[in-house]
Amino acid sequence: MSYKLLALSVDGVLLKSNERMSKETKEAIEFTRKKGVHVVLVTNRSFPSAKKIAKQLKMEHEMISHGGALLSGISGLPILELQMNTDVVYDVTQLMERYPCRIQLENQEMELENKHPQTRKGLGKIQFSLGEGLFQPKTYTDFISTKVYEKQLNGLRLFGEFENEKDAQRCSAQIKESIPDILVEEWGTQLIIKHKEATKMKTLSYLLHELGIFPEEMIYIGSGLSDIEAVRMAGIGVAMGQSPDSLKETANWVTRSNDQNGMAYMIKEVFRKQMKVQI
Repeated sequence: MSYKLLALSVDGVLLKSNERMSKETKEAIEFTRKKGVHVVLVTNRSFPSAKKIAKQLKMEHEMISHGGALLSGISGLPILELQMNTDVVYDVTQLMERYPCRIQLENQEMELENKHPQTRKGLGKIQFSLGEGLFQPKTYTDFISTKVYEKQLNGLRLFGEFENEKDAQRCSAQIKESIPDILVEEWGTQLIIKHKEATKMKTLSYLLHELGIFPEEMIYIGSGLSDIEAVRMAGIGVAMGQSPDSLKETANWVTRSNDQNGMAYMIKEVFRKQMKVQI
């Protein structure tokens, strides 16, 4: 089997625990490109953050960012953009604002966060942490819903950080009951709300179809729970050594950890005997 596409998460795969990229990682990506393999980033990071990583790797291929909500070229021009429209964003944020909750709206142009006094007092030091960096510098406003209405803002993603899991679960249930065609992910006290099709797996499937590459011709390397579906669909699905057990159990291959250059080791083992491919 010749593999034509290598899809990579960023945090926990390309980056070590200290947020740096090793020389071995850069060399492995260059080695893979020389084999004619299409290399794609698939990340929870925003597009500007993902682009910085791509520049370090001298990549020019497409990127999937915002957790699957945006597929774009290196220029940032969208190939597939799965946004929630203004009405949906307004309705969701109004429901979230019933709770002491830190709310962030993310789209390709900006990030907007509320600055309600209760939020600052109770939640000001809490950081979103799903295994990948999510945020860039942002603009603050008193109420997200008001700004959404005034500026007619769409959204790639909404994040909510609640004081407790009970509030998060109650708000999640209200959103699901009231607003169709969205995806609500629950992570303890955190909620992530996106377009219902905005997942890494579904956006990656779209890219594969556009490139004429079959899923079995892809290698996917991930490290977090949001990578499970994409790892499952790949010809070789790889989990990093530090990954949660549920991802390791899904994967075909468990490599070394990110701090042990597990990605570089794995892809050199796979591609060293493969002839150059044409896409």
